[in-house]
Amino acid sequence: MKKYFWGLFLLLFFFSSFCFGENEKHLTVYTYSSFPIPLIELVQNHFQKALGVKVEFKSFSDTGPLFNQLIQEKQNPVADFVIGLDNNYLVKAQKYNLFQPYRPKATARIDRDLIFDRHFLLTPFDYGYIVFNYDREKLGRIPHSYKDLLDPYYKGKIVIENPQTSSPGQIFLLTTIALYGEKGYLNYWRVLKKNILTIAPGWDEAYGMYTNGEAPIVLSYGTSPVYHLLHDHTERYQPLVLDGVAYAQIEAMGVVKGTRNSKLAEALADYVLDPQFQSLIPENQYMYPVRRDIPLPDSFRIAAHVKKLLNLPTEKVANNLERWLDQWEKVINE
Repeated sequence: MKKYFWGLFLLLFFFSSFCFGENEKHLTVYTYSSFPIPLIELVQNHFQKALGVKVEFKSFSDTGPLFNQLIQEKQNPVADFVIGLDNNYLVKAQKYNLFQPYRPKATARIDRDLIFDRHFLLTPFDYGYIVFNYDREKLGRIPHSYKDLLDPYYKGKIVIENPQTSSPGQIFLLTTIALYGEKGYLNYWRVLKKNILTIAPGWDEAYGMYTNGEAPIVLSYGTSPVYHLLHDHTERYQPLVLDGVAYAQIEAMGVVKGTRNSKLAEALADYVLDPQFQSLIPENQYMYPVRRDIPLPDSFRIAAHVKKLLNLPTEKVANNLERWLDQWEKVINE
């Protein structure tokens, strides 16, 4: 009899261990490599303490590889949640049916102009302006317009990101289309490419070259100088708002379609819009929070000031982007 109960006990023990191991609370989040560690740790600590949930972040070099991974895993998703795709990915996300709708509780606090998806497959969490930055200790002549960048003086002085693999790079391509139209943007690139030192695959590589002194001009964010003000205590690096205009990048988050952790993923979406998280975006993510009620720190006085936005309609971008990218590649390789 004792052997019977002992055997039954072991059976139940291993069965329960197996079950609990299989159902251990765990959330997988995909993002890009420059997503700040303090924000990652904030999420991980909050979910561990509040819900007993382990949150694992998997980083990609940029949003292009991240999105491609989501497509590859569509039938058997690994990620539960994605944070970092921008507004230009919406139509492609709809096309591949990658996200399931969720309207976070704090949606009413988001600036209405930033909500680009009324179905909330992708929900904004921050935004910024894609502009050039310059090193005023390395650059003797400061450009004031996009046409200025075509001057031979800037040959070998510009680093940009590839629009085929990088979100900022893609937005700069759209900037040139918004400025010069479909008939003129390729001619602009034919001249500009003569002055480009490197077309880097992602922001990390491009900005690293810039801060290493390899080039005095880089395609980045209008808030990048805030980082150097806070961490390096310098105003050496400055934003370039050429012609007084810029294209806005709205970064978003979404619950992956087919996740087995829908409720936890939705809880994460709510937390990202929580005042605690949103208030840390400016001086960690170096972007603007989407909540209207979050005050900006004094450090943002050095950020880019934009007079006019250039954003193209999302549907137009979706219908033409692949063609524009192909045309751009041909021009670059001419």
